[in-house]
Amino acid sequence: MLFSYKQGKINKFLAWYLVLSIIEALSWLAFTFNWLNILFLILIGLISVILVLRKPVFALYLPLLELFWGSVGHSFEYGYINTRLVIFAVIVFIFLIKYLFKFKDLKIIKDKGVLFAWLGTLVLVVLGMIIGYFKGHSYTNIFFDVNAYGFLIYLPIWYQVYDKRYLKDIWVILQAAALIVAVKTLILFYFFVHDFKCLDTDLAYRWVRDSRTGEITPFANSFFRVFLKSQFYVVIAWLILFIKLIKSRLTWLNFFYLSTLGAAIGISLSRSFWLGLVTAIFLFFLYILIYKRKYFSINLILVLIATTISSVLIVEILFNIPKYHTLNIFTFRSTDVGEPAASSRMQMLGPLWDNIQQSMIIGHGWGKEVTYQSSDPKIRNASNPQGWYTTYSFELGWLDQWLKAGILFIACLFWWLLLIYRRAILRLKDDPMLSLVVILSLTTMLIIHTFSPYLNHPLGLGLLMLITIIYGKKAHRYY
Repeated sequence: MLFSYKQGKINKFLAWYLVLSIIEALSWLAFTFNWLNILFLILIGLISVILVLRKPVFALYLPLLELFWGSVGHSFEYGYINTRLVIFAVIVFIFLIKYLFKFKDLKIIKDKGVLFAWLGTLVLVVLGMIIGYFKGHSYTNIFFDVNAYGFLIYLPIWYQVYDKRYLKDIWVILQAAALIVAVKTLILFYFFVHDFKCLDTDLAYRWVRDSRTGEITPFANSFFRVFLKSQFYVVIAWLILFIKLIKSRLTWLNFFYLSTLGAAIGISLSRSFWLGLVTAIFLFFLYILIYKRKYFSINLILVLIATTISSVLIVEILFNIPKYHTLNIFTFRSTDVGEPAASSRMQMLGPLWDNIQQSMIIGHGWGKEVTYQSSDPKIRNASNPQGWYTTYSFELGWLDQWLKAGILFIACLFWWLLLIYRRAILRLKDDPMLSLVVILSLTTMLIIHTFSPYLNHPLGLGLLMLITIIYGKKAHRYY
């Protein structure tokens, strides 16, 4: 639990929260004064070198910290160099120097299942690049389509430095990062809803947009959608903490923490997040009702209801003070399938499937473009009245990967996922809490990825790799 740790754990949470708060403030400062970006990036690189050399586990902590908080990794950016790239380059370089002639000592080699799944995925990624090249796809499209999979290079590094004693620290880092993202969501929402004249909301909008942290869009009746890509980990943090309640007592601070995360998830107006979370909660209750009735308590249902109500109240308070508005936004968002984002997904479905059928086994290669007709007002306008749109980036994650890398790539990913599911299920009796967290977090990601691409992005790939090392052979030798 967040605040049921002994004092040392609370201090770690506060320390990580303070670090992220400072980094968030510096990111705003660097956006305002662009020349500071290069200075901060150099500083991040130097700090990364020192921490990783002094304590190798920071080769795991630093990428996860940045991933949980940093959306697409452009919180600091100078030209083509950004935060995520600097940390990645430092850690991979140090790892290569250390193990250049000692690859036989890598722990991942002993875990054949994970090794083959990882190598198979990388081989198919490269094959997709080759196919895309020979089919004449834009080099730029290929690069931006495939570069996220480079994050998979972290797996043998994380596998090498991970030990189960570090899991509690990772959980603390996730909690701190999720709270930072949630608080940022609420603050941005409040400022944009009420449009305070003394604040430069246009600058804040450009900060969120240009750093590719997310998007802020007006919705209806002065409501603003604040969607940050890293809210994905707000969903994961909420789910994990709720699962842990089957064995822990709910404190007021934990209640407020869950409510704050829930409010941020609500403000995201992401039906993908909502569907993934609701599905995981349903499976959670189904599991304890069938297999672990001793864990079932009416208090769990009451906590779920109370935190949901509290989350809505937080949004209502922020929305209506000092100006009063009235809008049943959550019901409207969940049922309006004609809304542009939902209709756009439906409109791309047919053209996507038609193209997939032309090369189902190996795909069309990364960077493949598809043209479809969209009703999204950002696309269908006076200069494009029919709404025709050509892109290589698609919201339907599984179909996007099938289109470009074929059913072989999908099969390889599912092999990897099933391997982790199997290991988690085998541990249900010995460690039900961790296994439930793993199974339901993975399930949530798979559902979200169906409608919003995450497993073709470091945000989803990072979670997959983290879960993989938790259930690596070195951690549970009887596999």
